[in-house]
Amino acid sequence: MIAILTSPLFYLFLTVGIYALFAFLSKKLHTAILNPLLWTIVFIVGYILLIILIDKKEINQAHINEAVDSYQRSTSILDILLAPVTVALALPLYANRHVLKENWVAILVASLVGVGSSIGAVVLLGKLLNLNADITMALYPRGVTTAIAKEITVILGVGEHTAITVAVVVLTGIVGAVIGPFLIKLFRDDNDAVVGLALGSASHAIGTSKAFEYSSKAGAIASVSMVTNGLVTVIVAIIISLALGH
Repeated sequence: MIAILTSPLFYLFLTVGIYALFAFLSKKLHTAILNPLLWTIVFIVGYILLIILIDKKEINQAHINEAVDSYQRSTSILDILLAPVTVALALPLYANRHVLKENWVAILVASLVGVGSSIGAVVLLGKLLNLNADITMALYPRGVTTAIAKEITVILGVGEHTAITVAVVVLTGIVGAVIGPFLIKLFRDDNDAVVGLALGSASHAIGTSKAFEYSSKAGAIASVSMVTNGLVTVIVAIIISLALGH
């Protein structure tokens, strides 16, 4: 029975099924709290821990590592599809290219401020928490989408900490997508440009998908903001790498 419940096909359908359920509930109930990515993570973590408890009778780090490795192998196709899905955002971007021409200055400024504040916050927290220099650098690309963030860790020479980078990137995206709509309501500013710039700059692909729920214009601006953020972060990473002699 455990073999069936931990098979690649079951893991894949379970992950997609949970995501689809909460995507439906979030849209139906119009609430950001039911963010599908957030609850998929929560349920999958809970499920893996339950399986370990049933199968091994004890939850320890070795059992967790084994179970997580099995899950990652089973759902590796989702990771492979990450890059093409990111590239697919170019379609609505092209369809709304006139919007981008009208807002390119705001997008560029938002990206520069977003990247600067993101990396600045990481450096500050790294010093306050006395983090290892490599761990701190692995957190630099937290504000860009996962596909780009993985490459940035390689540029910075901290590829061995990619798992930390991915975790922080996902967490940043979820927090932005969940809190963003509340802040938009709080400040009563649902202008498409503002929504797109805020969600695209603060929470990359996850925020961009949320922006499309507001309008195609907001989504398009979020898309280009996300891409610009990625490009600026890559440039900064290259400069840092050269300065460190990597």
